[in-house]
Amino acid sequence: MKIKYFLAISMIFASVAACVIPGASQPPQIDQNSLSTAIVQTVSAATTQTAAAPIGQSPTPTLPTVNETNLEKLPDGSVKFTHISGGYEVTFPKGWLTVRPNSEEFNDAYSRDTAKNSLLLGQMDYDVSAYEAGFSQLHSYALRPDIEKNFLFGFSTVRWDSQDTLSLNESSMGELARELETSGVIPGFRVDTAQIYETVNTVEVVEIGGQFSLSDGQDGVIPFYMTAIFFKPTADTLTRITFTYLKDYTTQLSIDVNSVIISVKLLGL
Repeated sequence: MKIKYFLAISMIFASVAACVIPGASQPPQIDQNSLSTAIVQTVSAATTQTAAAPIGQSPTPTLPTVNETNLEKLPDGSVKFTHISGGYEVTFPKGWLTVRPNSEEFNDAYSRDTAKNSLLLGQMDYDVSAYEAGFSQLHSYALRPDIEKNFLFGFSTVRWDSQDTLSLNESSMGELARELETSGVIPGFRVDTAQIYETVNTVEVVEIGGQFSLSDGQDGVIPFYMTAIFFKPTADTLTRITFTYLKDYTTQLSIDVNSVIISVKLLGL
C-alpha cells in the first residue's frame, strides 16, 4: 500500500507551510529542530532513485509523456483527468493547478508559477524527486488565488497501483486507519473520519481523514488536515487520492475536496 509514501509527501508541504502563513508580515525561518529525525529519515526513504531536480531550476522530464492519460480544461475552469488505461476519471476545481508528472505542462507550470510561490516551488521540487513511472499519475495544487495570491493552501496527489487486489471493506478500512495513525510519519496524526460509501457516480470509496499539527517555529502550531480516498477501477487495481491542506481553510477547501471525490467516475474496463 505504500502508506508511508503518501504520508511523506504530505509532510513536505506541511513542514514548510507551518513556517509561511498568509498575513504574516515576515515569514519566520524554518525551524529544522521542530521536525523530528523520524520524519526526515522517512521522507528520505520515501523518495525514489530519481534524482531531485536542482532547487529553482525547471525540471526536465526523462521519460516520454504517458499517452494513456488525458487532461482537459473544462469551460468552468475545472480540469478533468482521464486515466484511459487505468479506467477512471477525476475532475479538480478551478483555482487548483492540475498537472501530470513528468510532462510538458508540469514544466510549463513550474517555470510560470513557482518564482513568486516558495511553497509551490518546494512541493513541485519534491514531486519531481518522488516521481515513479506507472504509479504517479497526477498532481493538483490548491493555489486558490481568490483567497490569497502566490500561496499554496494544500495539494493533492493521485496514485495508481496496477497490481493491488486489496478488497475495500470495513476490515481493510480499519487496517488503513490504524496504519495511518501508527506509521509515525506524521506525529500526532489522529483519524476523525473513516467511512466506506458509494458516491453519486456509483463508485465505492473508502475515505479516511484526520488532523495533525506542526510547530511554526515561534512557539505556536499550525493545524493541517489530510483526507485520503481509495477506490478500485478494476478488481486488480487500486487508485488513491490524497489531499493535504491548512486546516484553517477547511471551509473553502473541504468543498473543493468533496467536489473532487464525487467527480470520480469509472470507465468500465
